[in-house]
Amino acid sequence: MIDRPNGSFQGPAVVQPYAVDVAQAADPVARELDPRRLWKIVVRRRKLLFAIWAGFFVAVALFTLVQPRKYTTATKLIAGSAGTATVDNGGDASTSGTGLPILNALMAASGQQSPETYAELIQQSPVAAEVIQQLRLNTTVGGLLAHLSVRPVTDTAIISIAVTWGDPETAARIANAFAAVFVDHERQLVAHQADSAIAFLEKELPAAESRMRATQEAMAAYQTRTGIADLPTQTASDLASISMIETKEQQAELDARVAGAQLETVEQQLASTPQTVVGSESVASNPVSGQLASQIATLKVQLAAAKRQYTDDFPQVIQLKSQLAEAERELQSQPAQVNAGTSTIPNPLYQQLSAQAATLQTQIASADEQVNTLKAQRAAAQPRLDRLPVESRRISDLQREEKSAEGVYDALQRKYQDALISRTTALSDVAITQAASADVYNVAPNIAFNLALGFVVGLALAITAVFGAEFLDDRFRTEDDVRDRLGLPVLATIPLVDSLEWKENAWVKPLAVESFYQLVASLRYSSSNPPRTITFTSADQGDGKSTVAMNTAISMGQMKARVLIIDADLRRPTMHAKFNVSNESGLSDVLVGVTQLEDAIRPTEHSGVFLLSSGRPAPNPVGLLQSDGFDRLIKRARERFDFVVIDGPALRSIVDGVVLGIKAEGTVLVVSSASSEGRAVRGAIEKLRAVGGINFLGIVLNRTRPDRRETSDYYLGAGQSIPLPPESAV
Repeated sequence: MIDRPNGSFQGPAVVQPYAVDVAQAADPVARELDPRRLWKIVVRRRKLLFAIWAGFFVAVALFTLVQPRKYTTATKLIAGSAGTATVDNGGDASTSGTGLPILNALMAASGQQSPETYAELIQQSPVAAEVIQQLRLNTTVGGLLAHLSVRPVTDTAIISIAVTWGDPETAARIANAFAAVFVDHERQLVAHQADSAIAFLEKELPAAESRMRATQEAMAAYQTRTGIADLPTQTASDLASISMIETKEQQAELDARVAGAQLETVEQQLASTPQTVVGSESVASNPVSGQLASQIATLKVQLAAAKRQYTDDFPQVIQLKSQLAEAERELQSQPAQVNAGTSTIPNPLYQQLSAQAATLQTQIASADEQVNTLKAQRAAAQPRLDRLPVESRRISDLQREEKSAEGVYDALQRKYQDALISRTTALSDVAITQAASADVYNVAPNIAFNLALGFVVGLALAITAVFGAEFLDDRFRTEDDVRDRLGLPVLATIPLVDSLEWKENAWVKPLAVESFYQLVASLRYSSSNPPRTITFTSADQGDGKSTVAMNTAISMGQMKARVLIIDADLRRPTMHAKFNVSNESGLSDVLVGVTQLEDAIRPTEHSGVFLLSSGRPAPNPVGLLQSDGFDRLIKRARERFDFVVIDGPALRSIVDGVVLGIKAEGTVLVVSSASSEGRAVRGAIEKLRAVGGINFLGIVLNRTRPDRRETSDYYLGAGQSIPLPPESAV
């Protein structure tokens, strides 16, 4: 009950004091990462969350279901040298698989190729064309290669050939065909070199055999004519030595001729082989970077070992540091990856043939040097033979020629057999380790995986969108938003609910009594000396300040207080329309002296509530509000009424609300939930803060949308006034 004139009353339970000076209001702060607050954000924006989540999941599901299924099978090859150590004639160890220099060079060169080289060779057009021909595929070379993926397994000599097709059987057949055709191509390359050696040896063998037989016949004829069957013991050693020299000389000459013939064949192949080929369309790691990285690691190990043994000025340490710096600069200058899809690369086959040609040239030069050395050795040994008797020397010559001819013939015969074996066994250094099977495949799209991924990614996108929208949303929705971002107290929260109607001695829908009673109680306990003259303002038009002011006055009137509402918004007055009264005379008329205050105040249909409307439009509203006449009007109103509620204009573009805040004993800022922008509200607070002497009471958060669990029979939206029940129900 109201105890006039001090305006005290008995209302709801006492609330916490909210006194605050606007000049001391805290600056906006970042929202705390409170799990409960985050959950509230998710619940509040659950429609957006579920829309994005479900939309993304459905899109992934539809995309997965409409995509044709593709099956991928893989064949695995291992690339490595096929040669084994053998013993060449004369007992010298050789690391080749044959006695032919050209085949040895080919195998050695092949063993040095990286898996990336073989991966490029597998994807060449001739290999794909032969696969199409063997399997009778209805596609082009480019179309087939688009279904092929060749990938060297990291840090191994294994190459994986994967083929993707519409059914696993065809995919397995194509993958196996690619592997078989490539192995056969490698075999044919080696076999072609063996054919060249066989052709040369087939021409040389008859002549060597004829020469061997001629020397045997000459030896027999001379022995018959002279009767000498053996050389003296003292000449046996010299004869054996010079005979060995001549044999090696002829052997070296033969090797030079064989290498020359093979070099001619290789040069012919080089002439018909392009130097570059088109690389693959996928991005691959730069093999040079890997080699440089390995070299840098080796140099670092060597440098560390040298530093433990020597000082930094030691020549070896300096040299290792220089080599390491040069390798690191070279590694930095190398790109991490190469785009094999749009650039040409050196033809691995051309490089391989070039390496073979260089090896053969080296062999020819070495054989020529050996021939010159053996000739010099033979010339040095010849004087010892000149001292032998003529017959003995002749027998020695014939025996030497016979042995030399036999050695040449035997060497040619062995080389011929080695070449035949090499061609027959096809010295391929690529072998199939695991054939593709139609029972082992990967299928795409993977429906279960895609749906699970769509579920997880959709949820992540939805949560990101929710918190992104929350971050970009500058509007106020809850009391926590106001307190955290503005650092100001919330006097009351007015929910937005449906209208109500009094029927059968009860309210059909929730009342706003509790919300506005809370606001009235908050105003009463906002300070030790509760304000009786209160200005309501807002940041923007349409935030509901007039409705809040009106319902606050009505709530005070229901508590048996006399309340005067002054419509001080002289630019956009609304109170006369809300109370359905005339606006022919009002505040402006009183301030200019046209009408007396008592004549301008009108009663309303609500008990204890009176209205002083804005009156006729004034040319200078702020001047009227700043005048002494307005101060006198407020003083007279306080003498006649318990409370004076002033409805002021919005603060965005005019200062009328600031002037009213100075005139009144307390100022309330109305913020519309989900409508008022944070920038506009902070601008309004800055205007109030810039002027001293304003008693800022706090914020009223209007038009909130409470959770259903929080909704009770005590809330009413501020979009309408409170209708009074019949007198018998009060």
